[in-house]
Amino acid sequence: MPESRIAQLATSPLLTNYAITASQKAIRPVGQFIAPLTEVPDLTFRYKKYTEQNRFRIPSTLRQPGGGVTQIGFTADDVSAVLTPNALDFPIPNAENMSDDALQFALMEGQGTLADISALALESSILTQAKTAALASALTTGADFTDNAVDPIALLDNFILAVTKAAKNGAPIKVLFGATKFKQFRNNANVKNRFVVSNIAASGNLGLVSPTIQDVSGLLLNNPKAELSMMVVDSSAPGTPENIQFLLDTMVIVFACADTPNRTDPSFMKTFTRNGGFFQSGSYTTQDQRDQVLKMDWFTLPSVTNSSAVGALT
Repeated sequence: MPESRIAQLATSPLLTNYAITASQKAIRPVGQFIAPLTEVPDLTFRYKKYTEQNRFRIPSTLRQPGGGVTQIGFTADDVSAVLTPNALDFPIPNAENMSDDALQFALMEGQGTLADISALALESSILTQAKTAALASALTTGADFTDNAVDPIALLDNFILAVTKAAKNGAPIKVLFGATKFKQFRNNANVKNRFVVSNIAASGNLGLVSPTIQDVSGLLLNNPKAELSMMVVDSSAPGTPENIQFLLDTMVIVFACADTPNRTDPSFMKTFTRNGGFFQSGSYTTQDQRDQVLKMDWFTLPSVTNSSAVGALT
C-alpha cells in the first residue's frame, strides 16, 4: 500500500481536528497546574532561572528626563536550554487491507492512545521533578495531619506566607496535595471544625462533614488554587510483584506559579514547549514495507525555574 494513503487520511480535516482535540483533552490537569506550558520560539532557547545568586527583584521603572532606563531581558547569567525530543509509535498492521473507514477508525484510536500515554508520561516527569525540588527546599518540614493536636490550616497559612516572601510577589501561590496527605487533611478535627453544619432536617448528622479538594481554597489564606494528585507508579523492579504507590502520597506542596507563565517570570516550575503546537502526529512505513505506523512526537522541557518558591509539608 502506498504510504500516501495513510498519510492523506491522517492529514484530512477530520483526523487533524480529532488529533488536536485528543491532544488537548489528554493534557493532565495536575501537570499543567504545577508546571504550565510555556512556549518558546525554537528548540534552543534561553530562560531566567532564579537562584540565591540571581534572585527575582522588582525593577525600578522611574525615568528621569534624559536619564537611563532599566532594561529587562536576558543576560549572561540566564540559562541556555534545548527542548528534549520525545516520541511514541502505534503500529497499524495490515493497513493495506483495510477499508478507508476501518483505517480512519484505527488512526483515531491510535491518535487517542498516543496522546493519552504521551500526556501521562509528561505529567509523571513533571511531578517527579516537583517532588524532588520540594523535598530539597529549606522550607520543607514534617507535619502529622493524623494528629488532631496539629492544625493543618494554620501550618499551610504559614507556608503560604513563607512561599509568598520567597517568590517576592512574582507569582500567585498554589497548593498541591498528595493522595494520602489529603485524606489525612480532610479527616483532621481542626479542618472539620472550620465548617458550620446545620441540623435543619434533624438527621442526627450534626457536625459530620466531608471536605473535598474544592473546599480547600476557601479555608486557606488568600484563597490559593488547590489540586489533588492521584497519579500512581509501580516502584517494583522488573520481574518482581508490582508495588503500586501514589507518586506524591504523604506530602503537600506549596509553590508559586502563574497560570500562564513566560520565560522570565519567577514561577516555581514551567514546561517549555515549541511555539504553535504541542503533540504532533504523523506516519511512516516499517523498514520491511509490511506495516504502517502512526507516530506521535513532542518537544518539551519541564524545568524548575525558581527553587526558592516552593516548600512541602511531609
